[in-house]
Amino acid sequence: MKKIRYTDRNPEPLLPPHQRSKTFREYALGFSVSLALDEAQRCLFCRDAHQRCIKACPIGVDIPGFIRKITEGDLIGAYRVITLSNPFPSVCGRVCPQEKQCEGACILYYDTVKGRRNKGLPVSIGALEKFVGDFVRISGVEVSEERANPTGKRVAVVGAGPAGLACAYQLAKLGHHVDVYEALPTAGGVMAYGIPAARLPREVLSWEMGKLEKLGVRFFFGYVIGRTLSLRELLSSYHAVFLGVGAGRGSLGIKGDHLKGVYSAIEVLMRVGLMGAHMFPQVPTPVKLGRKTVVVGGGFTAVDCAITALRLGVETHVVYRRTRETSSARDEEWDHIQEEGAVIHWLTQPVEILGDEEGKVIGIKCVKMTLGEPDETGRPRPVPVPDSEHVIECDSVILAIGQKANPVAYEDMKELALTQWGTVKVDDQFRTNIPGLFAGGDVVNGGDTVVRALAHGRKAALSIHQYLMEEVTP
Repeated sequence: MKKIRYTDRNPEPLLPPHQRSKTFREYALGFSVSLALDEAQRCLFCRDAHQRCIKACPIGVDIPGFIRKITEGDLIGAYRVITLSNPFPSVCGRVCPQEKQCEGACILYYDTVKGRRNKGLPVSIGALEKFVGDFVRISGVEVSEERANPTGKRVAVVGAGPAGLACAYQLAKLGHHVDVYEALPTAGGVMAYGIPAARLPREVLSWEMGKLEKLGVRFFFGYVIGRTLSLRELLSSYHAVFLGVGAGRGSLGIKGDHLKGVYSAIEVLMRVGLMGAHMFPQVPTPVKLGRKTVVVGGGFTAVDCAITALRLGVETHVVYRRTRETSSARDEEWDHIQEEGAVIHWLTQPVEILGDEEGKVIGIKCVKMTLGEPDETGRPRPVPVPDSEHVIECDSVILAIGQKANPVAYEDMKELALTQWGTVKVDDQFRTNIPGLFAGGDVVNGGDTVVRALAHGRKAALSIHQYLMEEVTP
């Protein structure tokens, strides 16, 4: 009888902290063949996996199915299993919060059916997915994409972020003609500008994008829908339109946020991600953070800003009003930036950014917090500690405290229904109240993970396909 390997999980090899903090090279080096085979053999291939890891995956990847293929030495078969649901395994294997999704539901770690903690460590599902995607990419093996016969239906996708790309990929495979309109000069959206190259190398992203071009998807860069073209024009020129413009507008709202040296997270990550800062110091940094910066926030974006600032040679502090356990970022990422030298101030709430007579940032005033009763999300509500005000001196502040939808694409369509938060309102089929117009991703949910945006795009594509085939005449 096979021994259940509860605790001998294989960690993914990393560059040493003193090396990775000085380069934008990818620091998670990935599994070797032997490590991947050994880790795959830890999987129990649960018969009720649809109630466990598969259910916990937002895009529904058949996790035991692809892992079994690895144990059989069939990596192409493993890739095919993954891409039945997820078009970009090399991306999701790197950026998904697996410990809060599929790995968090692995029976070695937690019994989601009985609702109790188990005694082991989960299978490294994310590292195995990354291994499979990278094997296909690096090997040069051409895995053919099956495409249905052309339908003659035309779809415009607005935004080349995760939701838009997943939608375009699925629609192209279903035989539709797809044009993608993107304001920026490159595809990927938040994957290209919001995630540092140290976590997601650009060559990986470029390879994944190439799969869409092979399916016949056309890209039009530099098109700001709502300015270059209107949404109404697209609706009149195409049989359907998918709106996947994301939530790229920074949300600030703290006293002193007008001072020189205050940046939104989106601004920092876009400048670095799109202006060659990954080649720093050979290329001058496009963002001036000074000698010491403070990142405000406790999510993925805050961690990505810290990763970026550290690699630009800046002393980096992170302040967050809650605790590590209640943050949305991954545990391992907090470990990584601390190993690289970041100073993290838990239970610390910024109240004001301080400036000098010239209007330049000189510090940030904070108060200590304690955890009180749960709020509407179920997390303990932070409560200020009396007489705990203190100042952290700094040259710059990066505000990673939320984002909101940018309405440029649809602001002239007053009839489009929005939620109270300004996001686009859709039904469970991702249909808006305007016939032929669908939406998904961050423009609908206000900001979530890459894999949830991919799931939105894929599900919306299936809904669009049904609409095109049943309601639209040729």
